[in-house]
Amino acid sequence: MLRIPRDAWIRVADGGSARLFRNVGSGGQVRLHQEEAMALDPAEGVMPAALPSEVHAREMDEASFARQLAQRINHDALHDRYRHLVIAADPQTLGQIRAQLNEQARARVVAEVPRNYTNTTREEIERAVAKVVEQ
Repeated sequence: MLRIPRDAWIRVADGGSARLFRNVGSGGQVRLHQEEAMALDPAEGVMPAALPSEVHAREMDEASFARQLAQRINHDALHDRYRHLVIAADPQTLGQIRAQLNEQARARVVAEVPRNYTNTTREEIERAVAKVVEQ
């Protein structure tokens, strides 16, 4: 059975915002504390190397945000800011993030939840992560 360790990071994201939680539960229990929130800032955009010409501005912004988030996850892994990571995001954003994670970050991912929880309560996110643990 999968366990989400104490102090594991849980990144909840969609194409325009993300929240970072830390598991403060003990004994295998999932109890989250929100550490930070971030939102899309198109001015900081870093576009993927190749996007089809039919991609709309919103999709480009979302791809840019996923890239920014992946870069932050990678940076934090390289600086040993977390040991275990759960990523919960809508399937498209999750795929974009996953594709850009470096080796150190990928090695720390203990679970992925392909659903958007950015606008839900902490308690709902805890239940969703706990379900992943039970599977």
